Amino acid sequence: MTLVEFIEARLAEDELMATAAIEDSPDWHALYAYRDVKDADGHYVVLADGRCPTAEQAAHIARHSPARVLRQCEAARVMIAEYLRLDALGDLAGRRVAESALVQLAAVHCDHCDFDPTWL
Repeated sequence: MTLVEFIEARLAEDELMATAAIEDSPDWHALYAYRDVKDADGHYVVLADGRCPTAEQAAHIARHSPARVLRQCEAARVMIAEYLRLDALGDLAGRRVAESALVQLAAVHCDHCDFDPTWL
């Protein structure tokens, strides 16, 4: 598996999970007074029960809403496309810089069984 294939597989997984999490609106917001998370249409995504989630956990859940995950996937795909473009042009210096950025994207998933530590 190449570095690009590894990242594309992780992006596909992230997109699948983010898309599956969307019921109404993909944008989520934390209601700090109640530790609840609602989508942009006002529907509950997380309804606090007792002490869970904490306000910090609710904020984290809302911050990583499906809309944000999908935007991050698109940004990563732009980086992959630039790497492939530079590679096709034979621009070795530009390719090295782009590859360094891709390695950092892959390193986020260093605990995945398909991650190759030699990429680092």
